Amino acid sequence: MLRRAFLLFCIFTLAQTAVRASEADLERLDSYVARRPQYVAAKQRHINVLKAKLHRARTDEERLHAYNRLFEVYYTFRFDSAMVYVKRGLQLAERANNAVFIDNFRIHRGLLLATGGYYSQAQAELQRVNAETLHPSLRLNYYYSMAWLYNFWASYCNDHEFAPQLARLRLHYLRQAISYAPRGSAMYNYLTGEAMYYGKNDPKAIVYYKKVLQQVGLDDRLYASAAYAIARGYKTLGRIDLYEYYLVQAGISDQVCPLKENLALQELSLYLYEKDKRYSDRAVRYVYCSMEDAQFYNNRLRMLEISRILPKIVSAYQQQLNNRTTWLRWGLAGLSVLSVGLLALIVLSVKQNKKLNLRRLQMRAQNKQLETLNRQLSETNRHRETYLRLFLDLSAIYIGKLDSVSKLVARCLKAGKTDDLLAKVNRVRVQEEEARTFYDRFDRAFIMLYPDFVKQFNGLLRDDAQILPPSPHALTTELRIFALMRLGVTSSQEIATLLFYSTQTIYNYKSAMKARAKLRDTFEADVYRLCHVIDAPHGV
Repeated sequence: MLRRAFLLFCIFTLAQTAVRASEADLERLDSYVARRPQYVAAKQRHINVLKAKLHRARTDEERLHAYNRLFEVYYTFRFDSAMVYVKRGLQLAERANNAVFIDNFRIHRGLLLATGGYYSQAQAELQRVNAETLHPSLRLNYYYSMAWLYNFWASYCNDHEFAPQLARLRLHYLRQAISYAPRGSAMYNYLTGEAMYYGKNDPKAIVYYKKVLQQVGLDDRLYASAAYAIARGYKTLGRIDLYEYYLVQAGISDQVCPLKENLALQELSLYLYEKDKRYSDRAVRYVYCSMEDAQFYNNRLRMLEISRILPKIVSAYQQQLNNRTTWLRWGLAGLSVLSVGLLALIVLSVKQNKKLNLRRLQMRAQNKQLETLNRQLSETNRHRETYLRLFLDLSAIYIGKLDSVSKLVARCLKAGKTDDLLAKVNRVRVQEEEARTFYDRFDRAFIMLYPDFVKQFNGLLRDDAQILPPSPHALTTELRIFALMRLGVTSSQEIATLLFYSTQTIYNYKSAMKARAKLRDTFEADVYRLCHVIDAPHGV
């Protein structure tokens, strides 16, 4: 029974962790979606730089390269602008009779038409390119464009009559493209993953897609495509947690690039709608971003796909808003009831206030009594310290006398008075015994008066410099020195006399302890404040 309960607890905990992780990923995506205008502005600045280079071009060759670069930057950003530069590039290449650039711009035009949803026109344009005489540098782009034409076309048809034949053509041209991609490159790994996925739906395709993520940055279109492909693969394997994570990664990359021809946000919005209707507000936000991108790019396929899912998501969002309105109405009703209750409480509180005033007067009288008792306690504490100080003064005088006698004996010894020598020896023993007796009685008396002194004193020291007394009723030399200081014996000479040490030794002990204090500048003042009785606060 306990094992089953523990297992259920672990499953619940893991589920909660997964929910939090998923929410964190979505919040991270939200932060990138919020910065969409910044990424678009950055891309527009890059486009302006390329346009400036086009205006500075002096030869047809330079202009053709400039048109090619502008197509590449516009291809996934804006259909109409990309088509403008493809047409201009193709016209210039034909005037210059440059066969390589003629084929290059025809390939670009075919890929662009396929992306925009003009599949038969794209096919006609790409078939005008002679693959056998094509320049080697263009063959990868040619077969890549052919593969993507049939990929888009198959997705558009999505039936059992035409889609299978289009899918076979897609796989054929994918394999052709792989043979011209530099082995081990990001494009090679991506195309290999695509061929494995569309060929046998091989889970190993994910390995190649992940290699792409390691080779390119978040601001690269291949990153977004590979992340989306990984998400698609994990969804097939039933790993919905990883499907969602990589779909978010693809969405983030789409924003950073930025790509207006994208799919991740569109699919994520549908997934969130189906996962939990509580995500409908976020799903609506994502699908509107996707629609905005599709309209900006002028992608007919994406607009058609979004138009199919938008009504369902908007309907769920409207239902959520209706639910919130219902809860708001109930909340207002509850608030009204609470307001009536609050009014009743106010009336009751007015009645109780009179009773409270009477009790307050009684409490003030009691508090004055407590203040009187506290002052008496403080006075008793001061008397106690005065008595102890008197005891210490008497002890100091007594010990001083013993020390004087000891010095007298020493002088007798130097003078050769042997009779006095024995008296001197006996006197030293008496002095040592008196010192031990003094230490013992002082320690016990002080600890009885201030049982928390050692604990509070250690509170002034660093954690690695704590002092451990030899027993509960005894103090160390360091503690004894600062116990005397707490009692008001601040003179090092006086402390040295009481404890049978030299003044320098007392100074050394003080310095060593001060070095171990948390607050060195106020250490001695802090010692004086230990174990003081705090006056009670004044009454209400």
